[in-house]
Amino acid sequence: MKRHIFVSTCEFSGDMHGEVLVKELQKKLPEVRFTGVGGSRMAAAGVQLLYDPTAKSTIGFWEALRNLRRLKKLIKEIVAFWEKDRPDVVIWLDSGGFNLVLAKEAKRMGIPVVCMFSPSAWAYGEDRTRKLSERVRLLLAVLPFEADFYRKFGVNVISVGHPLLDRVKSRIPPLEYRTKLGLDPERKLVALLPGSRRQEVAKLLPVMLETVSGLNDPSLQLVLPVAASIDRDWLESIISQYPVEVKVTSGEVYELMAAADAAIIASGTATLEAAIIGVPMVVIYQVSDLSYFIYKRLESPERRVRPWIGLPNLIAGASVVPEVLQKELTPENVRAALQIMLYDPEVNQRIRQDLQQVREKIGPPGVMARAAGLIADLIENS
Repeated sequence: MKRHIFVSTCEFSGDMHGEVLVKELQKKLPEVRFTGVGGSRMAAAGVQLLYDPTAKSTIGFWEALRNLRRLKKLIKEIVAFWEKDRPDVVIWLDSGGFNLVLAKEAKRMGIPVVCMFSPSAWAYGEDRTRKLSERVRLLLAVLPFEADFYRKFGVNVISVGHPLLDRVKSRIPPLEYRTKLGLDPERKLVALLPGSRRQEVAKLLPVMLETVSGLNDPSLQLVLPVAASIDRDWLESIISQYPVEVKVTSGEVYELMAAADAAIIASGTATLEAAIIGVPMVVIYQVSDLSYFIYKRLESPERRVRPWIGLPNLIAGASVVPEVLQKELTPENVRAALQIMLYDPEVNQRIRQDLQQVREKIGPPGVMARAAGLIADLIENS
């Protein structure tokens, strides 16, 4: 009988990483078959999907509650599927709120769980860590400080490095990219990345547009790469309300980052991608007041040691790039942070040097091959 692996993610980034992990596992376990919850990338890699939740992913506690009934129903359906077609292992990628509950069901059924891209338990208290240690057979840590934290709580954890290191590369030289888009190589270029969720874009893009329009720099060039999950017409309707010219593109995000003088980026995976490329950035974010209140109440001592949300700062253990969050998120505050890095060459260069150190801390390449090897060993020894 073929080995059976179940892969679960509710995020676009998890779907992206899941695709690569599945392909690496196929090299090590050629006869394995995959089922799971994920998106189009995992499906293209050969995963038989029970459900694709990536189009409905949410942010924040309050926002996720609106989908609680749907998520509970999905978990019941997955458990029913497992009872008929039991997997040898469940791989959990990101989506901690959903997958922590799913891992409980897997534990109850005696199915080993491997977690990669764990919930930020180091930031929001010990309860999640305790549950994770009870429900997960193996945790593959992708951030350099995660492994040490989880080991304190008895979690079986191995540090593998972050897979973005293998994937984030610009394939077109900056000058060639600018020429391709009809951009002037002598003028400043700012990349705008408001996120991949409609909810994020609706909140953050207006702030970005007000920020750059307030710079009063007619020579400034603005480029916004539209995420596959976002309707382009809707995005352009927002942009049309502001007195700035923005070139909306599809794809070549890493090429844009490499060519940009600076960027404004929604906190998340894109900030780490930008750090690997080395572009100076302002990290912005905002959730509902209720979600933020809950986050603060759950804040752990470790979180107070690392009081940032941007991945470059968390990895560096220092404020490498500015963060403008919650009530502080105003066009004026973002503009103040952006101006310095955009128009002061020394500041711009210093940030680029700091980001190079962040890149070096992430770990050596070959991350997903290492992860697949560890998962294959677990399956063979179970």
